[in-house]
Amino acid sequence: MRKQCFIKSLAVLALLTSLPACTAEAKTTLSFSADYKIAIPQSFLADATVFATDELAVKSASGQLFAGKVLSADSEQLPADFDFSLYPDYLLKLKAVAGLSSELRAVFENSAAEIDYSYGLANIEVEQQEGWKLFSLCKEQRCLAYVMKDDNVEYILSVHAQGMSRADFTGLIKGGLHVEN
Repeated sequence: MRKQCFIKSLAVLALLTSLPACTAEAKTTLSFSADYKIAIPQSFLADATVFATDELAVKSASGQLFAGKVLSADSEQLPADFDFSLYPDYLLKLKAVAGLSSELRAVFENSAAEIDYSYGLANIEVEQQEGWKLFSLCKEQRCLAYVMKDDNVEYILSVHAQGMSRADFTGLIKGGLHVEN
């Protein structure tokens, strides 16, 4: 009798531990580069349109847009000696641009003004994750994020969305991001 109870208990335990695997939603990976990939839930991709312009983008059936691309000092037309690890800090006004050339100062000030208008610089959150850092900001249903690897700051993933709450946007990034180290 005891042996049967023990075996039943083991069977129930095995079933309970396997249920999360059975109920986990399938995902499709958007590959922005060899280093940056985000797995998107199938529920978001159902009847969605995936397209590429200068970015890789997905527009859901409900009209939500999620898009991104990988940036470098070269793609942003910055000088070869520019410390690209400071790029999000300057863009998001987390670091003063006073020490930069007048030309670079103007570029970052103008870009920050555009970002503030669209996404609201007052709403910045910076989160250190394991192996990477996330800079995110949202205004209404428009969000922007920069993802930067700790060990390679030559490339930064820029992601933006429309029609998503901040929680949905950052959840999509943090829940699906694969940063290759």
